[in-house]
This record gives sequence, structure tokens and C-alpha cells, in this order.
Amino acid sequence: MTPHSSSLGGKVVLITGGSSGIGRAAVQAFVDAGARVVFAGRRAQLGQEVAAAARGAGGDVHYVQADVSLATDVERLVAHTVATYGRLDAAFNNAATEDGAFALTADFSEEQFDAAVSANLKSVWLCMKLEIRQLLAQDPRGGSIVNTSSVNGLGGAPGGALYS
Repeated sequence: MTPHSSSLGGKVVLITGGSSGIGRAAVQAFVDAGARVVFAGRRAQLGQEVAAAARGAGGDVHYVQADVSLATDVERLVAHTVATYGRLDAAFNNAATEDGAFALTADFSEEQFDAAVSANLKSVWLCMKLEIRQLLAQDPRGGSIVNTSSVNGLGGAPGGALYS
């Protein structure tokens, strides 16, 4: 596919967890498809590197440092997207953490549980809530949201009850 030849050409896409792994690959894939991309991640240096690489490949990309388990950060992220591009067409909610998630249930703390649920569940809900509000408020209405899920949700992994 050549840049801008897809139905994503010129569309505005918001990506969470875009600083590494699947999210980083998604930033580049959407750029290659001609989308305008705003992506978030917690690690500023990695985010800046991903943005620079995407811009070097001709992408129209903005990085926003954000912790999407915090409502204020998600509000700022969606607001930045709309202030920059005037709308939101699609979102790829990909941010997650495995930190502390792979341990025996009897061994992980309440704090580890709360942090994992906040990063892996609450963050998706917060993003969808604010993305949907924007998608319904703009003209024309609508868009697409894709949420990443782990294969561990289909079948557990040893010591991975919290992550599954």
C-alpha cells in the first residue's frame, strides 16, 4: 500500500501505548496509510524517538506524554487531538502494563492489583468514554475504536491471573 492510498488517508487517529511494541508498530502503520496520528505513552524519551522516526518517514505525528489511567491525562490527550486536527476519526487503545501482573494471586499486593486494573481496564474505559463523546459531538458523527486485548484473556497463563 502506498502512502495516502488507503481509506485512512487524512484521517485522525489517536493511539495509546504508542511508544513501544504493538503501539509503536501501529503508529508507523497508520502513518504509512496516510493517517494523521496523535499517540500517547508514559515514557517521554521513547515517545519523542517514535515521533521523530515517524516524522522522518513523512508522517504527520504528535506525541503526548500521558498516563491513560488518569482521567485528566485522557481529557488532555483527546483535547490535544481535537485542537491539533479539528476532529477524531479513530482510536486504537493499546496501552497496558504487565508490571507486577505475573505473580501468584496469594503473593501480589492490593496496590499491585489496583495498579494493574487501573492500567489495563480503567484506562480503556476512560479512553473509550472520552473518545465516544468526541465522536458523537463532531460533524460528521462517528468513527472507529479498537481496543487491544491479550491472548491471556482467552486462557490463563501460570501466575498470570491478574493479567488474564
